[in-house]
Parts: sequence; structure tokens; C-alpha cells
Amino acid sequence: MLTILITSPFFISEETTICNLLFDYGLDLLHLRKPGADRTVFENFIQKIRPCYRNRIVLHDFYELVTIYHLRGIHLKSTQRDKIGIYENFSHISISCHTVAEIKTLPATMTYCFLSPVFDSLSKPDYYSPFRELPEITEAKLPLPVIALGGITPDKIRLCQRAGFAGVAVLGYIWERPQEAVMRFRDLKTPTVFSIAGFDPSGGAGITADLKTFESCSVYGRSILSALTFQNEKEYLTTKNFCLEEIIRQLELQFRYAIPSFIKIGLLPDQEILFSLTRYLAQKVPDIKIIWDPILRTSSGFTFHTSLSLPDHFLRQLFLITPNTEELHQLFGENICISDLQKICKKYQFHLLWKGGHNAEEISVDRLIGPDTLYCFPVERSVYQKHGTGCILSAAITAYLARGISLVEACRKAQVYVSRFMDSNDSLLGYHLSVPLKNIPLPSTLRLQYITDYKEGWTIGEQVEAVCQGGVRWIQLRMKKNSKAEILQTGRLIKEICRYYNALFIVNDQVEIARQLDADGVHLGLEDMNPEEARKILGPDKIIGATCNTMEDIRLRAIQKVDYIGLGPFRYTTTKQKLSPVLGVEGYQKILHAMSREGISIPVFAIGGIQDADFIPLLQTGIQGIALSGLIKNSRDIKQKVREIRKELESI
Repeated sequence: MLTILITSPFFISEETTICNLLFDYGLDLLHLRKPGADRTVFENFIQKIRPCYRNRIVLHDFYELVTIYHLRGIHLKSTQRDKIGIYENFSHISISCHTVAEIKTLPATMTYCFLSPVFDSLSKPDYYSPFRELPEITEAKLPLPVIALGGITPDKIRLCQRAGFAGVAVLGYIWERPQEAVMRFRDLKTPTVFSIAGFDPSGGAGITADLKTFESCSVYGRSILSALTFQNEKEYLTTKNFCLEEIIRQLELQFRYAIPSFIKIGLLPDQEILFSLTRYLAQKVPDIKIIWDPILRTSSGFTFHTSLSLPDHFLRQLFLITPNTEELHQLFGENICISDLQKICKKYQFHLLWKGGHNAEEISVDRLIGPDTLYCFPVERSVYQKHGTGCILSAAITAYLARGISLVEACRKAQVYVSRFMDSNDSLLGYHLSVPLKNIPLPSTLRLQYITDYKEGWTIGEQVEAVCQGGVRWIQLRMKKNSKAEILQTGRLIKEICRYYNALFIVNDQVEIARQLDADGVHLGLEDMNPEEARKILGPDKIIGATCNTMEDIRLRAIQKVDYIGLGPFRYTTTKQKLSPVLGVEGYQKILHAMSREGISIPVFAIGGIQDADFIPLLQTGIQGIALSGLIKNSRDIKQKVREIRKELESI
């Protein structure tokens, strides 16, 4: 489904910065709508959107800007339907509608239409939906795709999908709390999947493994318990099973708030419960896709089922089966071949992933078999064995499918996920990391820090985004004149930008704010909290930096065990109000020489009024790097200026 964001009709601080971040996180289209605004407002907004994302902008006014800025297209009001022909040269034309009857009169050449409000509006008080029930778009056989608008929240997404909407457009849910915009957008884009399986106390298989996998693969998992197992990663003693009624009762409760597109079924007590359960699911959620992981025997040798006879109605309800070789032969016969499996898949319209981990081949090969297709996914065998890999593979496939990834690619990605899981350590219980964790850089590895400051016409978020695009990987958030609430609100956004660019995020002075934001650390001035106290509050893994002006300051900071020192000022600067004595190059030389003589090896960063010509003489004193504010923020092109500075620093 398409996810479309409509801009706020009101002024929102950092709106373009937020929009750029949402594009980073998968926003499909942005509708630029500013009732009453002039062309200048529109152009200023567009210019602050990164050029790579401008072709995803749809305009609600000043259509001539589409050609100038290479935008996606235009959107018409419902009252402009008689002007559709005038704008036929635009490659994208959408329109607003308020009834299904209106949509039926539209030409099929239009890209899509909004239908609103499908639910009670969040952005307009007392604007209620006229629909008693969500319109069934699929059954209406309309001439063009329809986008649901009005009252869209995460729990409404699946309802709209089931009704046949091609996407959703959101406004109020995002902009009513802009400081939570990124988090709320992730909620909108995060699908929910279900797993019906047993509980493994070791965490290696079953429900626990499924939920770990779901989370690592960026979907939200809900679990339905089918059995309680008494096992660890090496031994299996017995099972306490749940009856069909208990399983369905759990499902009914979850269905009140979430209706998944995909559900994974693992361990079940017997085949009658399996067949009855799939029949129930097909009736309750007719479009649900079932991934069945047939667990017949544990890796430790405990047998659940000795034989299974699969009836036609059961096979027709499946989307994918994921057996290993032993399970495949038990289900379909010892002598079954791929061509015979393809015939079965064609007859019942499902797919089968024949897992190759237990095969005798030198390289493990998973085979995805469809009615008319065969895909092979070879992978080197891990030197380590793991408990629960079958559960994890089918869970990963379920997650990737829910994210809209094709079945072929989902199986390929899931195989890689399991391979990485198997190589995560040398024990039978592995670690779930879908991608390697980014290593946030440390001050000792960096040459350049950017300290935020007020710049007319620029928000803090816009500054930080520009310097990160230019290559800065260390941001210090300094907002001396702002309230705690304002710093927290801005800090949340800056942290999101830093995380996206893998940049170090430090808060100036405010230890409690750094704690609440879970920033990477804090920078403390000469009159601020003792770094040792800050360490107690923030924890041993956070970075504590501190300002120094003299060698006496540095000796104290060494005792306090700070992680880096901001030494300055180099010369007079207007960005800092309470200025200590200016050091100059000679001052740095004396202090760095004294540090070397006394064996103090804390990384030092020069700060205060630094200009381009100062880089070489400063770095020759032995400092680690420089902290800049005015030199960058006062430049006409922040991103380009940062690139020039980085290039010069790297050449020294």
C-alpha cells in the first residue's frame, strides 16, 4: 500500500526536516498543501526538500512549480473535476472525492483519488465520516486506485487494505504531535504478523524465537500459544498442549486490535487442531496468508507426529509450507520429486520451500517450488549448529512478506538472516541481528565536531541535516536560550537525524536532557556538573566531554576521567557568551606539550573562532580535531562548506 503524507495547513517548526527524514524511512509521496499560502512559501518548502526526493512531491497549488522543480504532479480539489482535461499533460493527476459515486465518474487515466473522510477526522474537529462501514473498494470495481484519507491511524491500515484501498493518506496523526512524527510514521509503516507456536523456555525456538525474528526484521509480532514445552537447547522432556478452543480464544482477543496479512503456524498438538484452525482462519480473515512450518520432530529427537495425511481443503488454505527433507518425505512421500511437487503446488495453489540444511549436499540449497517455478538459494554451511533455525527461517519469511517483499526475495533474505544467526556465536543459542549494529564513532576517531547555534532562516534540524549530508559525524546540540521542553523536542529530531547518518549525538550542558533523550553523551562547561556525577546519571557507556582553558583544568578533567576535552577559546568568538582567556596557537602548543610531558592522553579538540587558515597550525600542535559552529553555519552553502573543511582536514 502507498503511504502518503499531507503537509500541515499550519506552520510547523522543522516540517521540511521531518519530511526529509520520513522520506528516508520510506514515505512514498508527499502532498504539499498550504491553504492561503503564496508561491514563495511553496518554493521555500520545496527548496528545503532534498532534490532526490522532490519527484515524490504532489502539489495542491501553483502547478507551474512541477516543471521547474521536477516534481511528481498535481492534485485537484473535488470542485475542479471539470478541469481535469486542462491538466492532462501532467504525468500525475490525483483528485479528492467524498463519495464512491463521484469516483465512478472519473476517467481511468487519473493516477488515483482520495476518498475522505473514511474515518472521523483527526485534524478537523467535528468532521465525521459519512460511512457507517468502510466502503468495499474491491467490490465497487472503480476505474482508478483509491486512497483512504481521514482518521488514519496504525490500527486502520489493515482495515483499509482489506477493503481494497490502494493506500492511505495521513495528516492529523503525524502533525498533531510533530515531535513524535518519525515514531508515529514508523508505527504506520510497521506491519503486524502473528505466530501460533509453542513456548520454548530456552528462547531458541517457538514463540520466543519468532518474536525475536519479527522484531529484528522490522515487523510487530503478536503470539498465540499452542503449547508449553519442557526443554532446553539440548534436551526435550514433554509438552503441555492447548486445546483448539484455547487457541481460538487467544486469536479472538488479538483480532480485536490487529488483523494480519500473514500468519505463521508452528507446533500444534495434533492434525485435527491444525486443520480446524486453518479452516477457522480462512473464515475469520479470508485474505490471510498462512505460512505453515511443519514441526514433526525436534532437533534433539523428540517426535510430535509420526504421520500426517493432508486433506485438500487444508492445502488450499496455505500460502507457503517450509519443510526440511525429513518432513517433506513424511508429508508427500519418500520418492517425491520436484516435478511432482510442482504439480501439487499447481493443484492447490500454494508454494513450498524445501529447506536444504539437512541435505547431504556440500552447500546447503533451499528450493522454492511453485506451480510453474523453481528457485534455488545456495548458501555456505555454517561451522556452528543452532537450535531453532527452522522456526527462525519461516518467521523471517513471514516478516519480509508482511513488509511487501516478494516471496522469492523474502526466502532469499530469510536464508541470509538464518546464516548470519548461525554464525553469531559458537553455542546452540544464537543472537538475532538482522543487520550488523552500526558503530557510533568515538571522539578519538573524529576530526570535526559541529556545535549548533541560531541561524536566521534556518532551524536547528535543517542545520544538522545539512552538515550531516556534508559528512560531519559528530553533533553537539547547544540551545542556551531555550526551555527544557524546547530542547527535548528539538533533541528528539536531532537524534533521529544523527542515527540515520550514524553520527555521534552529544547534548551541551544538560545532563538530565541527555539522559531523557538517550543521547550518546554530554558536554560539560567549566561551571557545569562534575563529570563524575554526570557519569553516575548517564552510565559508564556514555561519552562525557568537558571544556578546559588551562593546564590546571586539564589535570582536573583527567582525574574526573572525561572522554574528550574541548580546549579554548582559540580566539574571540561571538557564539559563546562567557568567554575564558583566548589561547591562540602558542597557548595550545604549551598545553599540549605539558599534557605529553605529564602522560595525559585525552583527545583534545580546539574550539572558539576558528577559521580555515587556522586548521594547519592548530593540528600541528597535536590536537585531535576541531569543533566548529560559526564558520559552518554562517556559510552560504552549509553542506558544501563542510565538504571543503573535511577535505582540507583529511589532507593534513
